[in-house]
Amino acid sequence: MATSKTFIGLSLGNQNSVIAIINKEHQAEVIANEDGEHKTPTYIAFSGEEEYHGSQAKHQIVRNAQNTIMGFRDLLGKQYSDDMAQLHEGYARIERGDSGEPVFVVTTENDDGEQKSLRLTPHDVAVRYLVRLKTTAEEYLGRKIEGAVLAVPVGFDEAQRKSVAATCADAGLPLLQLVSEPVAAAVQYGLGQDASHDDAKDTVAVVVDVGSTGSDITVLAVNGGLFTVAASKHTTEVSGNLTDDVLVKYFAAEFKKLHNIDVLSQGNSRSLRKLQQAVEVTKRTLSAAPAAPCAVESLAEGLDFNGTITRTRFDILANKSYGPLLDTITETIEASGYTPAQIDQVLLCGGAARVRKLQTRVAGLFPETTEVRDDAGELDEVVASGCAAQAALIAQGIVQDSDAKELAAKVLAKSVGLQLSAEKLVPVLQQNTPLPASRTIKVSLPAGQKRAYIAVSEGEPVPPKEDEDEDEDEDSSDEQSQADNEDDEPPARYRPSKLLAEMILELDAVTAATRIEVKFFVDTDLKLTVTATEPDSGKSITAEVPASGSA
Repeated sequence: MATSKTFIGLSLGNQNSVIAIINKEHQAEVIANEDGEHKTPTYIAFSGEEEYHGSQAKHQIVRNAQNTIMGFRDLLGKQYSDDMAQLHEGYARIERGDSGEPVFVVTTENDDGEQKSLRLTPHDVAVRYLVRLKTTAEEYLGRKIEGAVLAVPVGFDEAQRKSVAATCADAGLPLLQLVSEPVAAAVQYGLGQDASHDDAKDTVAVVVDVGSTGSDITVLAVNGGLFTVAASKHTTEVSGNLTDDVLVKYFAAEFKKLHNIDVLSQGNSRSLRKLQQAVEVTKRTLSAAPAAPCAVESLAEGLDFNGTITRTRFDILANKSYGPLLDTITETIEASGYTPAQIDQVLLCGGAARVRKLQTRVAGLFPETTEVRDDAGELDEVVASGCAAQAALIAQGIVQDSDAKELAAKVLAKSVGLQLSAEKLVPVLQQNTPLPASRTIKVSLPAGQKRAYIAVSEGEPVPPKEDEDEDEDEDSSDEQSQADNEDDEPPARYRPSKLLAEMILELDAVTAATRIEVKFFVDTDLKLTVTATEPDSGKSITAEVPASGSA
């Protein structure tokens, strides 16, 4: 559906930001900045009378790091703490402000060449930066921006989200909606796009976002187009910057062998920053090629550097650094109440997630039935593209700008479904389904049987078996899925944990085509109603389970 409204999606990253729109072909399109790049470094720098943004500001870290500001997004809405100064050591100094907020201190010059100290809060810096991004988008599109959907980390609290909204207001950027980054990623991957039907397929996904400064792991339950965050964890032990360090150390050692100059030693900070910028290109190249070069002009003492590394060598060097990421994924799934076998999809995003070895290690945590995906476009553009997709829905009037795609309402505490035996359960309403909720499943009867026995039970995940039994267990799971599940439910492994209701529906005649439709409905008061109906005869039976039994 065409629209004349100019809405954008914006990923405001801690180190890079991306602007996206939905084009006339209904595809996500990332807006290039003045330098022709899709990513705009989230940096601001001051040199004399000049103020720089984006790529030009990032280039200042080689010669003018003390007046270069980065990492300000994560400081929005926070009070000052000593660790802030340590995290930004080597860049613009951070002090405590008059109201207890962090303040960046930089040196500028006035028109007369007189130096002066400029103190900027994270809000001040973010406003200046967003104004520049808004200008970039308007110059690219040739028209005024009328609204934006902006992504924030899932861990942002209410104060931080309000701070982001205030920043947008002061920057003159009309804010339509704030969405969490994993939800934006899931939207771009196409989750939650189906209409909310009784027989809509629910999905449980893990979003693995490996960013420049840290990684966020989020378990999302997607039900009827709504997203529920079941669990989320953040780690700074795995990030794009840390995998860059693997390459920095490798090439620094090569340079030292050639010239006996250690660019990692104190006093060589300028050389180190040059190398850090160069390996970003090297790592990006390795995601698509078996080997990649690293070239730095005048790396140290006027000496140029040219080196090469193979993907295999990089994988060996970086492999041990992925352990904390795998641990965080496992911990997040456990905190969500699911098991790896219950995860339908793993969605990768963040530039560092391009690394093939990292993807392989992540996939190894899940059974073959779990789909590990990296097919939603450039991984560092996924979040912005998801925001653009949401903005397009708002522009078309399909959703309201006040609609929260992320749910804060009641959800089902435990899965509920049909009990097939003491050890088998087909989940119909899954854990974390937002309420009210309704789902229908069709059940066939053995030939000649005129009594349909319906047992309704709460379910719990079947604990994974030992490694040596995994292959056999997966085979039996596949057989169960084919035998018991005509609606192509995901091959989740559940077993009954508590019997809620039993019903018997008497029928006059049964053929091979006879199907019993069993409808589950849970209202906001957590009362479960189950109705079994044979459509041809109209015969039905209903059971009601009070809240204490259904949630």
